[in-house]
Amino acid sequence: MIRRQIVLLRRAKQILRTEGVMSLLKRALEFFGVFQYGTWYLYETAPSRLLKGKAEAEVMPKIQDFTFRIVSTNQQADELVADGLEFRSQVTKSREKLEKGAVALCIFVEQELAHISWLAMTEEAKKIVDPLPYKVDFANSEACIGGAWTNPKYRRMGLMEYGVYKRRQFQLERGLGIARGSIATRNVPSAGVAAKVGSNMYAEAHYLRILWWKRWKEKPLAQDNGFG
Repeated sequence: MIRRQIVLLRRAKQILRTEGVMSLLKRALEFFGVFQYGTWYLYETAPSRLLKGKAEAEVMPKIQDFTFRIVSTNQQADELVADGLEFRSQVTKSREKLEKGAVALCIFVEQELAHISWLAMTEEAKKIVDPLPYKVDFANSEACIGGAWTNPKYRRMGLMEYGVYKRRQFQLERGLGIARGSIATRNVPSAGVAAKVGSNMYAEAHYLRILWWKRWKEKPLAQDNGFG
């Protein structure tokens, strides 16, 4: 419990420093389930889009001595911690996400968590990885992407693109098809990476939630949208 509070405090300080008081207040209201409002791009990616004709060496991060790990159980997460790698101390709700069946794809630089993203393969896992109410057809081997984060120390080094490459390898190995996700319209860097790796932006969505009242609206976008 104390460790989780420390993680949340660190994140709050980072948001306050980089985004300001109003952004911190908005996120606090969202965290406590009081209020949420925003606009998102919805995107889809086929696992073969980035892999076809491209070698792993072409998407290697601009950094030395990194380690890629796939974490699918709490036992594996505890083993990482026992080996001295950051995980529990930097990832909120990690135990719950893994218990629900989500998979974490992590990049570590030495012992420090440099990048993480989550892949949900069931509706139950999606609710915690990305609770926005867009549809994912899990019955037909679709998956949900969410919770991507890059340590500010290692941004603009290609970690996210490499993480996407490794995730699509994992999707192919598991027989998964299209993966769907959301990117806040204000998140220009992530949208840029999505375009670079061949994702297709298919809708713009607006979401408003006040306590138990919710309103969700999707607006389809033209297929020629710069996301491949």
